[in-house]
Amino acid sequence: MAQKNNGPVIGMAIFALLSVSFAVFWYMTWSDNQLVYKSLGDATKKEQDLNGTVRDQLAEIQHLKGLIDVGENVETGIGDPDQDTVDGRTQQILKDLAGDGTAALPALIPALRKESAENNKNSFTATNRMQQLVLKRRENDQLTINKDGEIDTQKAAVAKAEAKLIQQEAIHNEELARLGEQVDTLRGTTVRLEDELAALRVSSARQIEDLVDDNNDKRTAIVDLRARLRQKDDPTFSTADGRVQSVDHNRELCYIDLGRADGLREGVTFSVYTPGNSGVGRNNTSDIKGKIEVVDILADHRAEARIVTQDLGRPIAGDDPIYSPIFQTGQSLEIAVAGRVALDGLDRGQFRRLVAAAGGRISVQVDDDGAFTDGKGNPIDSGDAPRRISSRTRYLIIADLGDDTENQELEQIYKRIRDNTQKLRNQAENLGIYEIGLSTFLEHIGYSRKQVKWTPQSSGGFPGRLPNGSHSESVNSSFRQSQSSAVISGKYSGLSKSTTTSIGNNSKAFGN
Repeated sequence: MAQKNNGPVIGMAIFALLSVSFAVFWYMTWSDNQLVYKSLGDATKKEQDLNGTVRDQLAEIQHLKGLIDVGENVETGIGDPDQDTVDGRTQQILKDLAGDGTAALPALIPALRKESAENNKNSFTATNRMQQLVLKRRENDQLTINKDGEIDTQKAAVAKAEAKLIQQEAIHNEELARLGEQVDTLRGTTVRLEDELAALRVSSARQIEDLVDDNNDKRTAIVDLRARLRQKDDPTFSTADGRVQSVDHNRELCYIDLGRADGLREGVTFSVYTPGNSGVGRNNTSDIKGKIEVVDILADHRAEARIVTQDLGRPIAGDDPIYSPIFQTGQSLEIAVAGRVALDGLDRGQFRRLVAAAGGRISVQVDDDGAFTDGKGNPIDSGDAPRRISSRTRYLIIADLGDDTENQELEQIYKRIRDNTQKLRNQAENLGIYEIGLSTFLEHIGYSRKQVKWTPQSSGGFPGRLPNGSHSESVNSSFRQSQSSAVISGKYSGLSKSTTTSIGNNSKAFGN
């Protein structure tokens, strides 16, 4: 195939080479012919000059014949005394002119001899020139014949090369025709395949669109079912992190079965659940009976914790389970936060420190301005932010997403917060990660707001209703009727008071 494709190129190369050779040869031949033609022209000119001289001489002879009154056909007859010749007639005339031939003849004869010699010389010269011209013409004719032969040879070579080139072109044309047929066949196949591909693309696009719609419908259904299940049953997939071992109510301390080997650190807070709880880490926090904060690590699996708060009707006791959503033995858990962190006694910096103290990590957050940042507050790309929610993420914590406001600038911030929060929500839904409110999360980790001073003037004086007590069934009292008498506890009064002794009667809250 490669040789056939190179045939036309080789043919064209040979044709070009022969054309150049022929042009060079033709130029050399033309140059030689020019020289020959020039020599021939010079000889012809000389011949014409000699012919002119001969004609002049003949004209002069005819003129002399006229002068001596002889016919045009009379021979010259040089040295012939016969009066029928020009010479004899001339001699006779000279004799007649010279009288006795003794006076004018001696002077006339040398002149005539000189004229005759000049005529003979001119005649010889003309004859010699004519012979040279004939010889030169023969040479030129022979050279022309030789050059014509060479030209014929070159023409034959050129004709042979042209014939070969025509043959190569015919082969090339056949090859081109065959390749053209192949190209047409391939083009037809390509058009057919393109049509099939277009139809396949349309069909695939429809199938992909149907699958995407079906996937979106199923995803929406799963998310909706998950939300409904979460709302209805409030399932939990978490387990207690540890248990309370013992309690010292006088010192408001307790001891838990977590310690140094579990990666526990001081400052970590836990929520304390009732032993018969329906599951830790649920949105329903009714099973939480108190909150504790680790104050001292005593051993590998023992630590001392301060009782931050407890339900007086359900005091913290031994074997109570404890739980924190950002603490797990031997692991570092992640959370994602979306919205403004703004609670009494808590800001975003304190929240980060609270999570870090519990051994957790914030993987991504939507800050107070609606921007994506990492756990340290450094900006991150909006495309990378959702991908930071992974299988290691335990919760997506939803904080304050903003309310409707007439402040345009603030409304733009709220909109940006909600839009970016939705991106994190979509990723969390894809991975089955539950959302949890900020308040619920803080309650799970056992966080309590900072103590705020309460003054009687702010509530209208004593007795004042206690909201927490109103929701619990306290000893010998009915619901929502607990009141404070403003009497200060003996623990904080500074007065020495003996320990109260139990009389053995059970509270109604724990009675049969």
